[in-house]
Amino acid sequence: MKKYLIALIVLQACSNPTSDSGTSATSQLKKNIFDAGGVFASNQFDGARLNDFVRLSESNFQATVSPENIPVNASAWFAFQIWSNEKKTIELSVKYTHHKHRYIPKLSTDGRQWFSYEDQVELNSDSTIATFSLKLNDEPLWVAAQEVISSQKTYDWVDKHVAAKSFLTKKSVGKTALNRDVYVVSSEREETSQSVMLIARQHPPEVPGGSIAFKAFFEEVMSNGIIADDFREKFNIYVFPLLNPDGADLGNWRHNAKGVDLNRDWIDFTQPETQVARDFAKDKVAEGKIITFGVDFHTSYNGPYLLILDSTNEAASKTRIIPRWIESIDVDSLEMGDYRRRSQELPYCYNWFFNSFGSEAVTYEEGDEIDRETIRLRARLYANRWMESMLDSL
Repeated sequence: MKKYLIALIVLQACSNPTSDSGTSATSQLKKNIFDAGGVFASNQFDGARLNDFVRLSESNFQATVSPENIPVNASAWFAFQIWSNEKKTIELSVKYTHHKHRYIPKLSTDGRQWFSYEDQVELNSDSTIATFSLKLNDEPLWVAAQEVISSQKTYDWVDKHVAAKSFLTKKSVGKTALNRDVYVVSSEREETSQSVMLIARQHPPEVPGGSIAFKAFFEEVMSNGIIADDFREKFNIYVFPLLNPDGADLGNWRHNAKGVDLNRDWIDFTQPETQVARDFAKDKVAEGKIITFGVDFHTSYNGPYLLILDSTNEAASKTRIIPRWIESIDVDSLEMGDYRRRSQELPYCYNWFFNSFGSEAVTYEEGDEIDRETIRLRARLYANRWMESMLDSL
């Protein structure tokens, strides 16, 4: 095998304009505990992705991972627990039936605290098999592409904030493809018309931006302070903290339970999740609310960056919040890596905000392997400067 640094692998970005929505039926992952002669692997938890686990030799084992359906974006998610009857070091190969290895493995002993694998990962000639060493004992070790954050963990986090903040409410506003609740968290004043929407984790593996950055951004907006207090007085805030709970809990690489990329469904609206978000926003507008801005949180291998309106629509914008926002943070050490425009005809969520309501909107992209504390600090900074720019627009 040739040795490569994971960070140098060139992979498809989250925001690739081409469609990757699946067209074949999704395959349900069979929950199992695999016994490979005293070494065990399990996919019996929400967010798991492991299709097979076998022994190759005395100390070599192979985990096989397949996507929910194809075609699919190259977000080769894996997540499982592994342990041994006795203390031993093994060589574990993760074999992908489609696409290439993308993520530096993340490890955890409790499913809450995670750290990146620090030794070298060996890749085969086409990067479809990644091999690395693990020290095992009889306590399950979590091995995953990114931190495993299930729908329940997300809603536990939401409930904690709703309980602590009297101005927050949580409400189910519709159902997913698997008939699960789609929740909206709101900070709303009857006399306030200007409103913003935050949408998180349409794509299950995109934890750095879709969960970690989103949570820090949300917490800054809901914090106690002069700017945040003023912002919540002047703007209603509607938040979808997890638009794709089915995909997150199924361990999907990209899609919802029907095998469709939700962030390519904001023109046709074929899926219940995007329909719920669309109908919620339209109902608020019918009530007299004005959707002024939208933020959609994602992750890409080459983030961080913001997807922003194309130049024509930015120039046509009445408020021009985005240029003011970017200008306020470009000189900071935590600035985004890039600001990228996309055609307004593409079926992305942030395009839909402008096309439907004339709202300014961005896709907030973080990077796969960015230091987590840096992600949090950047999100808090961006949230703070965003609120200032929004208030200045009034």
